Amino acid sequence: MRSLRPALPLPLVLLAACAGATRGAAPSPDQALVSTPDGSIGRIEVRALEARPRLTLVSRDGDPAPALVASVATDLGSVATTALATVVEARLLAAGFDVDARIDRSAFRVRLLVKDAARVAPFLRALSAAFAQPIVAGSPEVARAIERLQALRASPLDAPELSPIAACTGRLGLAGAEPVVDLATPAGARELEGWRAAALHAGRTSIAAVGPAAFCAEVARAAEGVDGWPAGGPPADAWPASDTIGVYATNQLERRAARVTVAARVASPQAAVAAAERLGAPGSPLRARLSALPAPFRTVEVLGVARPRGGCVSVTLEATDLPAAPPAEASAALAAAVARQEIRRGLAAPQGPAVVTRQILTAQDPRDAGARASWWALSGSAPGAPPERWATTLGVAPSAEPPRPTAPGDAGARTFEAELQRALTAGAQPALERRALVERGQGEVWVLLASPCGVAEEGLYDAGATALAALAAVQTRRRELDVTIEPWVTADAVGVIAHAPFRDDRETPAELGRRVASAAARTLAATTFGPEALTQARAAALEHLERLSGGRAAALEAFASAIAPDHPSWIEPFGVWDRVASSALETVQLRWQALATGPLRLAVLANADAAQAAAAAEAAERWLAPRLAPRTCGSPDGAVVPRPGHHDARLPAGTPVAQAVVGARLPAAREAAPTARELAELTAAALNGEGGLLAAALAPSAAAPASAPAHAAASTPASPPADAGAPRQLAARASARVLGGARAAALAVEIRAPGADLDEATARVKALLAGLAQRVTDADLGRAEALAARRERDALAEPRRRLIDLFNGRAPRTPPAKVTLAAWRAFLASALGADAIVTVEARPD
Repeated sequence: MRSLRPALPLPLVLLAACAGATRGAAPSPDQALVSTPDGSIGRIEVRALEARPRLTLVSRDGDPAPALVASVATDLGSVATTALATVVEARLLAAGFDVDARIDRSAFRVRLLVKDAARVAPFLRALSAAFAQPIVAGSPEVARAIERLQALRASPLDAPELSPIAACTGRLGLAGAEPVVDLATPAGARELEGWRAAALHAGRTSIAAVGPAAFCAEVARAAEGVDGWPAGGPPADAWPASDTIGVYATNQLERRAARVTVAARVASPQAAVAAAERLGAPGSPLRARLSALPAPFRTVEVLGVARPRGGCVSVTLEATDLPAAPPAEASAALAAAVARQEIRRGLAAPQGPAVVTRQILTAQDPRDAGARASWWALSGSAPGAPPERWATTLGVAPSAEPPRPTAPGDAGARTFEAELQRALTAGAQPALERRALVERGQGEVWVLLASPCGVAEEGLYDAGATALAALAAVQTRRRELDVTIEPWVTADAVGVIAHAPFRDDRETPAELGRRVASAAARTLAATTFGPEALTQARAAALEHLERLSGGRAAALEAFASAIAPDHPSWIEPFGVWDRVASSALETVQLRWQALATGPLRLAVLANADAAQAAAAAEAAERWLAPRLAPRTCGSPDGAVVPRPGHHDARLPAGTPVAQAVVGARLPAAREAAPTARELAELTAAALNGEGGLLAAALAPSAAAPASAPAHAAASTPASPPADAGAPRQLAARASARVLGGARAAALAVEIRAPGADLDEATARVKALLAGLAQRVTDADLGRAEALAARRERDALAEPRRRLIDLFNGRAPRTPPAKVTLAAWRAFLASALGADAIVTVEARPD
């Protein structure tokens, strides 16, 4: 049976069992449908009756009328199956039974709603007679078959290239000039009779009854009492000889549109239908990966088909408004490769008989339930079958050139085949850089999935868009997932952190790893957020900026813009206030999509073993779309040239204190030793704290800043001191931190003070920084190292920090290199020269 959009959102109806039913013969081990255990709710019983069709009893109450359905696997094509179904339907109608026929390519079903159980045995006898009675040329039933064949001829497949797809899925239709037998001729009537003898017999027929327990019992008695069925063997259901690839033009598509269909013939019908359920589910990896392609595709149909031997999974995808480059064949091949990967993964997932019973019991109409039950009873696995066979087609809009005949090996098909092979090869390569560490016995599994590009591609006008995207994506997913998801935003990397404990005692370590990694990957690669999520993200980002630097972060914005004029988010990855406050939904969504399609790195802290980390990585990979070109970070043009000197900024009216930021750009990692940032962090530790150098510089006993640059004295007139003989008390606070990342970084000291004290506080800090290389001592170094070591120890107690270190490639629990006073002083002299200092003063309007 087919599963259209097989997410199956229908409720699973639980039913009473047929009372007193006895089991039939033992089912074949390859049979897809087996009886449910005694005492099951939702009772299905399968019986194999000697010299009679297979019988399936589905017991349920509540339907207005029970149903009887007979399914026949003809093992023939569309023409023969249509003609035979029409003959059987006509004969049953003539016998007084109000049946209808449903026809597929090589199978048909006749369905009957039974209003009187006394009619069951007469119906089965009429069906047996309809099978056994020879066909007479010129009879009314033949005339009816001729009409059906004419209608079939009027609705062909869209192109001959679709024939292998139709052969897999069982879709009814003729391919191009496929001949149709003329049943009005004696030769045609003889051929129809041959089809009857070959296909209409007990070996290719299955009957299902759907109704209350008493109806099931009546059908069982009647089936055992009706004989005279023609005998025959099971259908052969031939296996495809090879894989096929085709390209065709269709008027159903607009210019720059494409339709891709991928079908796989597989050995297990249960696996085929279960895979289709997963593929068609809302939010499936297939849908997510297709939407993330450079030329996005959408899923328009997913089919899971049970067959007499094995099954078929088919996925149809469409794209509109494809770009002019690359060619449509390349874009379609990438989508086809994703579909093939997801079909394979769906087939490999665990599955059992539950998919069969679910398919039957969720049918609302008893005739549909009977059709599914009777067809599943005819279906089975194909042990020893050749490898899975693939049929792939690409449909495009007709070109403006005059049409010409196509032949095997046509240039379009050859191009598509070459591009598909290229895409499959690319898709087989890992899309993630993986890093893993096993911490056996920890309470949770931790996963960090992020782009090592960070905010590299952000400029002046979209500063903060990537951080907003991370916040909005997590906000969107937070309520959907049973995993804790957090945004992770730095200048060098942006992504998500996910962690969770075991759900219960039954969850295996591999299942936990897959659950956490899938949640992270879904958030990064498969999240589309709306205005509400963006509004909440914007509020969180603005709150962060204000908490970080107060007063709409105006001083921080001016400082970041001076250190990295065209890329302020390289210094503060949450961006600048005005850009964050006015960010457009489309811009933010595009930044998140760009992040997901670039290089990605996965760090996993496993709490069991390496196999758990590997399972997590494989689960994360599944949500990512393959790329034909290497994943690389964008490289903005031009060097980052800071603007040292004095800068002014305005704070919102009513801000209680004025602010200043004094600092300097650090040498970038590519320009200096890798310890530059570590030395800057050490400097910040020396400056901060109660006994730190900043506290001493701002204390009442601090000496007047005689060495302050002339600009500081001339640019802003200082208030006259209260006591000209001694430095006055300053109501100022200052703290130092290191901002930015590998592309641009800075050591910054932020000062908050009343307006009257800001000038002197700023002057003292500038004087301190200018003379720091000569002032620091071994005692300062020892204090800073002790403070840094204590903070490092406390931070490493959190798995989050160990996870980040793993992502960044820092060796676990490796003590930092010993810093000498001479090395520290040399760094300070080079980084904090007078010509490198940036000063920002911000006062309220």
